[in-house]
Amino acid sequence: MAVSSALSPIARVAGWLLAVAVAGGVPAGAQTIVADVGWGGIGDYVVVSRSNDRSSVCDEYINPNALRVPGCTTPERGAGDGWSAPFSEGRGLLAGIGIEFDIAGPWKLAFDYSQARAVFNQTVASTDAQGADFEKLSSEVVAGRERLGTLATRGVHGVLMLYPRRKTRLRPYGGAGVGYARLRADFGWNWRRNADPLAITTGRDQPNFEEIRTNLAGTASTGSVVFEEDARVLVYVVGVDLAVNDRFSVGLRARRLQYPSLEAGPYVGDTLRGHVPNLRLDGSEPVSAWSTLPRTDVTTVSVLLKYHLQRRERTSSYRNATARTER
Repeated sequence: MAVSSALSPIARVAGWLLAVAVAGGVPAGAQTIVADVGWGGIGDYVVVSRSNDRSSVCDEYINPNALRVPGCTTPERGAGDGWSAPFSEGRGLLAGIGIEFDIAGPWKLAFDYSQARAVFNQTVASTDAQGADFEKLSSEVVAGRERLGTLATRGVHGVLMLYPRRKTRLRPYGGAGVGYARLRADFGWNWRRNADPLAITTGRDQPNFEEIRTNLAGTASTGSVVFEEDARVLVYVVGVDLAVNDRFSVGLRARRLQYPSLEAGPYVGDTLRGHVPNLRLDGSEPVSAWSTLPRTDVTTVSVLLKYHLQRRERTSSYRNATARTER
C-alpha cells in the first residue's frame, strides 16, 4: 500500500532535463552540461507514529464486553497515544544531470535533477510509547518492531553559485538554493503478543480477564506501507572544478540538503491483533495510523563531469600546464 500526496511537477522537469541530455539541445544561454555520481548519507532517523486505535480491552474481537467498558466508546480515539522507531544511519548512491548558466561576473545559476537512495534495512524496537500504546507494550506485546527499508529521493534543485577565482584552472565555488523533491520510504511493523496467556496482564481489572488474555495471546498487529511525500528542500553547496581542456572539466562537490519534517498517512495495516483492522464486529471503527518523518539533513559527495558548450578562455596557468605536458 502506498501513502502518497498529490502528483508533483518533478517528473515534468526531470523529463525536460533528460531530453536536454539525450537530444543535445540546451536552453538559450546555457554554458555547461553537468553529470554527477556520488555517495550520500542520512544520520539518525526517528519515525514517530500514532493511531486511532483504542486499548485492547476496547476491541470487540478480543473482549466481547468492550462496549460496556468505561472509555471504550468515547469519540477521542487515540488521544495522547503514540510511539517512536529510532533508526540509525542510512547510506547509498546518487546520480544527477544538470545545466549551468553564466549570469553576471563570478556568478552562475545551476539547475539539476537527481536521484538518491539511503539504504537502512533496519528493524528496531518500538520505544517511547505513550497512553494506550504504553499499556500494550508493557502488558501484552512481547516484541514491538518497526522496519525501514530504503529511503529514496528524486528532485529538482536550483542553486546560485559564486566562483571567486574565474581565471584559474582550479576553480573553487560555493552556493545555496532551493529544490523540490519527492521522498519514498518503505516502512513496516510487527507488534507480536506473548503466546502465553498467563504472561498477559491487559484487562486484569475486567470480570472476563481470562477470556481477554486468552484471545490476545499469540496475536499480532502487522502491516507495511510505502510513504511518498513531496517536500521543499534547502540546498548548500561547496566544490571545486579542474579544467581538463577548453571543453571539459572534472570536479568534486559536497552538498547538504535539508528536508522538513513530514506527516504521512492515514494508512491501514494488514492485521490488528490478529483480525481485520477495525474495532467492532460489525466492521465499524476502522483503525488507521499516521507517521511523522523527521527533519532530515542529507550529506552527499559527488564526482562531476562538465562539458562546456562554449570554449573556455585559456588562462595563463592552463597554458603553462599544457606547455609543460607537451615538452
